[in-house]
Amino acid sequence: MEGDLDDLVGSLSPRGTILEGGSPAATVIDRVAAFRLLTQSELIPMFSELMEKYAPAGLLMEMDASDLLVGGREIRFHFGIGGHRGDLVGAVTQSAIAFHETRRNPHVRGEMMSAPMLRLRGLSVKVFREFICERLTILVREYLRWR
Repeated sequence: MEGDLDDLVGSLSPRGTILEGGSPAATVIDRVAAFRLLTQSELIPMFSELMEKYAPAGLLMEMDASDLLVGGREIRFHFGIGGHRGDLVGAVTQSAIAFHETRRNPHVRGEMMSAPMLRLRGLSVKVFREFICERLTILVREYLRWR
């Protein structure tokens, strides 16, 4: 039993370091750091472009990536049209962004629900843009239904 435990404990050495004997371990990709860079360089400008495009139609769009950009793991969005609002809060992990959403409208004071996850592997500006547009589409459809 102790030999099995020793083997398991030996496998706990962190990835991305040099193991005994000088052989490099598998390199770990810090997907959160990569997502921070993508957010700063491409996602914020893309979101601003969408804001400018849809603001004349009355869509309110806000993105708060300040926590993420200073080393945290949270990203927030606020969407609105008329009395309808949606808050999307994402927790960034090494593999995905897990979102929960709170929706409000004149008939519902606040309804919290899980929202789709975004996998960080292969996340591109196009995928992120489609995700944001999907959330906006849901909000606008809800608004039109209650209007």
